[in-house]
Amino acid sequence: MLEPIYYYVFGAAAVVFITLAVYLRIKGKKELLEERKREAAEQEVLQQQQQAVRPQQPKAPAANPEMVRLQLQAYERMTILCERIGLNNLLGRLPVNQLSASELQNLMVQSIKTEFEYNISQQLYVSQATWDGVKNLKEQNMFIINELASTLPATATGTELSKKIVELLSHEDHVSLQNIVSTLINHEAKQLMS
Repeated sequence: MLEPIYYYVFGAAAVVFITLAVYLRIKGKKELLEERKREAAEQEVLQQQQQAVRPQQPKAPAANPEMVRLQLQAYERMTILCERIGLNNLLGRLPVNQLSASELQNLMVQSIKTEFEYNISQQLYVSQATWDGVKNLKEQNMFIINELASTLPATATGTELSKKIVELLSHEDHVSLQNIVSTLINHEAKQLMS
């Protein structure tokens, strides 16, 4: 049986983790919003410059259709990547009941790394904001898995870790960056199509 001091330590660790997760979520959201504002301001300045010079220049050629196709495919793959490394989706694909907590932790982290590495070349075709968002989502999800696993005893089951993850996601709507990153990807892909 654990000493009462351990309950306080585990409780304090949980509070620190949740506070850090909320902080990272808020910070990530602010960074994405600032990036969008900066891009919008740059786009506005560029449009104003183009309008001032437009009468002197012939009409610009249309965008390269092959490049647009490649970019749209990259945004599709980024959307799939975000879904595949989402914590709920990972738990749904893994045999949670048959694993210990440490085995589940390792398998989830390895799955995230593998998915990310498989899609790393797509950064050539998406904006820096999108790529940074995907990287932050990967790092955040691995951090959440590792932190929650560290609060469990060595004998914990995969089901216990799974419950902790689901509980965190259900009680803290803004913990995961997944929805923000998916929205950004969707927005940029639609801009390409217009």
